[in-house]
Amino acid sequence: MGVAMYLGPAFLFAAFASLFYVPGFFDMPLGLLTPRQLVSQMLFATFALISLAALARSIELDPVWPWRPEFRRAMNWLLGRVP
Repeated sequence: MGVAMYLGPAFLFAAFASLFYVPGFFDMPLGLLTPRQLVSQMLFATFALISLAALARSIELDPVWPWRPEFRRAMNWLLGRVP
């Protein structure tokens, strides 16, 4: 298992989501949206939700977060502390 197995995809999908963002989407009436804007915003929402899910999974499982025991063990080893 990699160090940031879920954190990497979270950033990747967030970058994908940023490509599809439609500025002022919530201020536009749905009847004035072009099909391109609607598809773009749907892709933004999809990638944003995937990114949030990957971030939540990362917080749960990846050892890069300070409250995880693996992080504390690595920091103790780096700082030369004896457990």
